[in-house]
Amino acid sequence: LVPRVVGMSIPRLSDMKAWSIFALAHFKPFSVSHRLLGGHESVVEAFQAYDFSPRSRKVMLNWESVHECEDERD
Repeated sequence: LVPRVVGMSIPRLSDMKAWSIFALAHFKPFSVSHRLLGGHESVVEAFQAYDFSPRSRKVMLNWESVHECEDERD
């Protein structure tokens, strides 16, 4: 499972499924032999179980901050 981003938008944290797959695809190494999701694990379960680095968490906070800034502007 590899997400396909259409357009220039980053999912919002409120859409946990889209947010989870977007973050995993950016920060969790995967390949043909090392799947992004294990066995019968859901996207949200994989997101919650993965140990993101402090740098990755900072980037994710910045993604959400972009949405907050856009909301204030609108």
